Amino acid sequence: MSTEPEIQAAAVVFRHDEHDRQALADFTRELADSGCRIGGVVQEVFFDDRGRRTRIDSVDLATGDRVTINQASRMRPDGTGCTLDTAALAEAGAPLRRALIDRPDLIVAEKFGEQEQSGAGLADEILDVIAGGLPILVLVPEPALACWRELTGGEIAEVPCESDALRRWWHDRIAGRS
Repeated sequence: MSTEPEIQAAAVVFRHDEHDRQALADFTRELADSGCRIGGVVQEVFFDDRGRRTRIDSVDLATGDRVTINQASRMRPDGTGCTLDTAALAEAGAPLRRALIDRPDLIVAEKFGEQEQSGAGLADEILDVIAGGLPILVLVPEPALACWRELTGGEIAEVPCESDALRRWWHDRIAGRS
């Protein structure tokens, strides 16, 4: 009999050209509205009146607290470049660390980006949640899937970033606990 916790994680796979990362945020809001306790972080992107990205905030799903992790570069005022604040990104991992203690019904980590692919950013926190057997959805860009599979041993479910697919994953997870 194994004492290792069951893996309750899924990579929520999206393509950059689909721009449907909103499905994950909508799904978590739907679950929260139904009474589920949600932990972790999502990103909110802000644009100026010309459509140029001005900043990205990491939003704590349990508290609503925000940390600005990325801002428009002073070197590229045209909005084509942003500057990642790695200290702020480390601070943005606090909701994932807290989730290990609070044990919400679902944890969300947006996203498995360049920092995480190099083993930095939120990578340790994501892996700790998975190793703890807690339910987690991690937003993974399609080009990062090979790295994700290597990092996680290829044992994590993969779900398209679509509302119906996320609902099926959640239903299957709940049905499996019954």
